[in-house]
Amino acid sequence: MISGIQSSALAGRCGQGLVAVCFLAFPLVSLQAWDRGTVAYEGVYSAVIEPVMPEQKTHLIGRTPGGPMLRLSIKSSLSNAVNGAFLYAGITDFTGRGMEDFTQNTDLRPGEEKFVEFKAKALTDRPGFYDVRVLLFDHGRELAKKEFSFGYDVENLPVRVYRPNDFNQFWKATLDSLAEVALSPTVQKDTLLSSDMFDVLRVSFVSLHNVRVHGWYTVPRWKPGPHAALAIYPGYSSGRISPATALCREGYATLAIQVRGYGVDQESYPEDNRRYMTIGVESPETYVYREIICHCLRAVDFLTARPEVDPEKIGAVGGSQGGGLSLLVAGLDRRLRMAAANVPFLTDFPRSMTMTGNPYRELVRYIESRPESRERVMHTLSYFDVLNLAEKITAPAIISIGLFDRTCPAPAIYGLYLKLASSDKRVEIYPYLDHHEVNKEFGPVQSRWIKNHLPPVGRGN
Repeated sequence: MISGIQSSALAGRCGQGLVAVCFLAFPLVSLQAWDRGTVAYEGVYSAVIEPVMPEQKTHLIGRTPGGPMLRLSIKSSLSNAVNGAFLYAGITDFTGRGMEDFTQNTDLRPGEEKFVEFKAKALTDRPGFYDVRVLLFDHGRELAKKEFSFGYDVENLPVRVYRPNDFNQFWKATLDSLAEVALSPTVQKDTLLSSDMFDVLRVSFVSLHNVRVHGWYTVPRWKPGPHAALAIYPGYSSGRISPATALCREGYATLAIQVRGYGVDQESYPEDNRRYMTIGVESPETYVYREIICHCLRAVDFLTARPEVDPEKIGAVGGSQGGGLSLLVAGLDRRLRMAAANVPFLTDFPRSMTMTGNPYRELVRYIESRPESRERVMHTLSYFDVLNLAEKITAPAIISIGLFDRTCPAPAIYGLYLKLASSDKRVEIYPYLDHHEVNKEFGPVQSRWIKNHLPPVGRGN
């Protein structure tokens, strides 16, 4: 460990997220080394800083006495030596609260790689996910910067399940009400979108409150079935829905639905289809997600009723809101044989609402504008939180996390993962990816996992 590094606690002084680490006066550093008025942000860096993690792929660090040891690699591309460069590293939690910061003066030689270590003592006995921002200066000239996140002792992450006493009764009554509504499906082939490999059909069915739900249904043509099938649920505020023809080419019957009761390919959608997080939020009976979850359950009803589908081989897939819905349906409907959830939304509302922007922020703004509603709103949300159904999710499940994701934050998703009752569960973590970036890396992993757990009918079988 390089000597001379200094640290101080920064409890509660920083803003939210990676970019909001604050830089306050450091009593151990002279103004000559840290003078904001003379900092030159040239946009061209002369050094590269990278974290060196025990698990470089996931950025997870196991429990360590006295807190985690963080190690940084600094590679200099300078043509001359620098004496006394000023290094700053600040740690915040995912709410933006400052946990600890470190400063050090260090020398750099041309082409040199050196390592700096510091012990994050403030994280002792604090399992969780944290952000780090590192800056390197030479008398006001910014030589390098790096932002990264890591998880510490996450297997012991504290997770609070806040399920209301009548949780099971609420969902039984809801499912009983749904069962009283006739499915009344409609199916119409779209000849323009169909091909010699698959049929594409416009479908609809009736759900709770007699809402007609619309979707795209695709069926492989090279064999009549019965096929494994996938219910595909959309992200938040989705408008136009596309047929899942890629999965159909792999041998799956697929049903992609528009969960707001509108057509799958309207040219325009009403405002409440783009922002609906708070509709009816002061009562579980009126909350918009009661209908949405019922629409997703009805998609499973539709698939099980199709003669070309094997009712013992149905899974659910989705990203963000769709990921949360896939898990919620898996917790409410044992007919699902697997669930694949990319960065799942609707997860640990109390924790997520302290860490994110929209759509969780819509709930925060609602409560801020109506303080008297706080208890009612949080009570309602408890019925629709994936975390509160986790112990009922026994089907195989795969989920993903992006550590830069502040829409569906890692602490909420990993806590859910810990609580899943499935004996066959997997989490994929991407240290540098944001919410909309994860799927590119996770997609192929998810595809292989789905094929292993729900094998499709192959061509020629």
